[in-house]
Amino acid sequence: MKRSIFLIFLMVTATALIIGSSLKSPITVAAQSSSKYEGYIGSTSCRECHEKFYKLWAPSHHGLAMQHYTRELARKSLTPQTDDIVMGDYRYRAEIQPGRGWVLERGPKGEKKYPMVHVLGGKNVYYFLTPMERGRLQTLPVAYDVRGKEWFDTAASGVRHFPGQSDGGPVNWKDPAYTFNTACYRCHVSQLSTNYDLKTDTYSTVWAEPGINCESCHGP
Repeated sequence: MKRSIFLIFLMVTATALIIGSSLKSPITVAAQSSSKYEGYIGSTSCRECHEKFYKLWAPSHHGLAMQHYTRELARKSLTPQTDDIVMGDYRYRAEIQPGRGWVLERGPKGEKKYPMVHVLGGKNVYYFLTPMERGRLQTLPVAYDVRGKEWFDTAASGVRHFPGQSDGGPVNWKDPAYTFNTACYRCHVSQLSTNYDLKTDTYSTVWAEPGINCESCHGP
């Protein structure tokens, strides 16, 4: 009887651990389950034998190519936006608060807040990602110039001028050109699967690690 109770306890405990692990890191588990990335085990596995290089990599532009928006990042790297950025009938302003930040949109339909969830870049510019419908991560309409310490229009900065051709205007910031799942990810996260569903036009995008990890260049 005692043995049966003990076995039941072990089974319940193991199940709880598995469920708990999947809740804590669904992105990592999902990304590594792909046969495309079989054998990849993450950058922390490199640390034991390559401590020196791990410490150089972790705070580098590769290691921080994408990171979560945090209080510490905002405190160290961002300054308040002084003036609204106007795009047609809309006005945008980045609002930095302790532990969270968002871009406030004011337009004909009122106000809307888009949370800053992920941060891209850092050498020259910070771009910010916000979750949208159907699994999309969209680049927010305002970005931050690291050296100039000022905010600017994301899409307007992407307009290119060619001799002998008329200049086209910037695309809307919600255009697929600024959707992370299809346009930005290759340089900012590691071992990503877009998991695009054509029938529903949705993404279930997963990745193993934010930033460019060791295995992106050196393999599993």
